[in-house]
Amino acid sequence: MIVIGGDAIVDLIDRGERLFEACPGGSTLNCALAAGQLGSEVLYVSTLSTDAYGDLLAARLAECRVSLRDNARSDAYSSLAVVSLDETSQPSYAFYRDGTADREVPVAEIIASFPQSMSIFHVGSCALIPIEDQDAWLSVVKAAKERGALISVDPNCRPSMTKDPVAYRTGIARFFHEADLVKLSDEDLEYLHPDWTTDALNQFMETYAPQLCVYTRGSEGLNGYTREGVMVEVGASLPGPLSDTVGAGDSVHGTLLAEIDRLQIAGDKLSQLNQQSLSEILTLASRVAGMNCTRAGCQPPTREEVDATFG
Repeated sequence: MIVIGGDAIVDLIDRGERLFEACPGGSTLNCALAAGQLGSEVLYVSTLSTDAYGDLLAARLAECRVSLRDNARSDAYSSLAVVSLDETSQPSYAFYRDGTADREVPVAEIIASFPQSMSIFHVGSCALIPIEDQDAWLSVVKAAKERGALISVDPNCRPSMTKDPVAYRTGIARFFHEADLVKLSDEDLEYLHPDWTTDALNQFMETYAPQLCVYTRGSEGLNGYTREGVMVEVGASLPGPLSDTVGAGDSVHGTLLAEIDRLQIAGDKLSQLNQQSLSEILTLASRVAGMNCTRAGCQPPTREEVDATFG
């Protein structure tokens, strides 16, 4: 089973004329949706609000066959993100997360909810910005690692939310040192290590040594790098008109989690992926993200929909 925790946010997407569409969001929740849609058994351990937006998130998780931990609801309000789209459908976000439900991280309860068989634990994005939240989730990560789970991290950096970039970078580096899988974008890497002006990706691999790093470059596609030196480059997919790119990177990461789980890749086997296997995983991730981009908000496809579209 894949276990995921982090930011559970309702995206209020600006559709013009002062009309906003409320869509389930938050990077880690989107990953859970994508993995669930691809057929994986997923447990989402973050806290959701009992308000109407929390009900929206819980219902969407259930639609994608994602389970919630017991007692996972709180009377605190749901986190919100106001999403504006530019002329190329690229989103920008304004977040409202002070005192919200998903920032309640009951470490002992989350660890107690771990299933007996846990293939991967994933965390990232907004959940790893406040230092106190980092500390709580790091305790969860270490407990998951002790249980034998692979550790997955997506920084999905949000500079507009980060009040102390130096403390943030120092804190999130702790997660990279624990991680087996890291997905990050070109923008993430530039923000995390602005001092690495040349060969930044190789420096990242040398510094943190994840078993697998997947590096996304927007419309230019994505690359995968294993600790054993295998590199694969895959182009971006867009099988229809672009709606928006909300949740595209999360769809990539959710696919990575689902495939690692489906193929029962455990221990140090992730670093030993050969070129063909890694290419197949990244190609599927690109296709899932591309189909998501033809839909409003984060709506990753099922495996059957991907097969029907791409053959």
